[in-house]
Amino acid sequence: MQPPKRTSSPFTPVVPNVVFVGAGRNANNLMGIFEDAGATISHVVDDKPSGLLLGKEVRTIDSVAGEEVDAFLTITDPEIAQKVRERPALANCRWPSFIFPNSVVSRYSSICEGSYIGPFSLVTNAVIGVHTHLFAYNCIGARAQIGDFTAILPHAMISSDVRIGKGCVIATGALISAGVTIGDNCKIGPNVVVRRDMAAGTIALPVQTSIRSRSAFKGRKSPQN
Repeated sequence: MQPPKRTSSPFTPVVPNVVFVGAGRNANNLMGIFEDAGATISHVVDDKPSGLLLGKEVRTIDSVAGEEVDAFLTITDPEIAQKVRERPALANCRWPSFIFPNSVVSRYSSICEGSYIGPFSLVTNAVIGVHTHLFAYNCIGARAQIGDFTAILPHAMISSDVRIGKGCVIATGALISAGVTIGDNCKIGPNVVVRRDMAAGTIALPVQTSIRSRSAFKGRKSPQN
């Protein structure tokens, strides 16, 4: 398989007909967003097709074997996404990047193929890797580099001069401080603030929330005035 192509232009036009690869949760999330931005989802392909997805036919991945179609990889689990991307049936697909119209992407940025910049996001002079997803309300600072197959969930903020490796997942509300390097295959939990480098394959977790039954609080006396 040839390595994925990169493009130096962040302003890839919305293509008229797109095949969604993957019929899971994220395909449901993105269907209406893509259509509102002017794309037409012709159909969806998945290893386990079942009925319709939001009115679109779901076929097998092998059904597109040999076809030269514009496709979008909806799968955000990095390990699964990379394996699906290497499927021989998808070898002839084109993988344009998609930038939602109300996001702000600097012309000094480099957006690689198959990537997605979601609504209300800001990307300065950064490099966004192959098949990387910025979901919504993400801010990517100057000279940041985001590795291939990385998912950045809503409201996560990446400061200037940050380096994020391949196959990472940055959860909702996380903040990565300026100059930090995140190794490959790292996971950062919701609302975590990362102020120092993370080695490859490590996890940054938020403080655990304690959940108790409401009945445990019954009968507790109110504080005296």
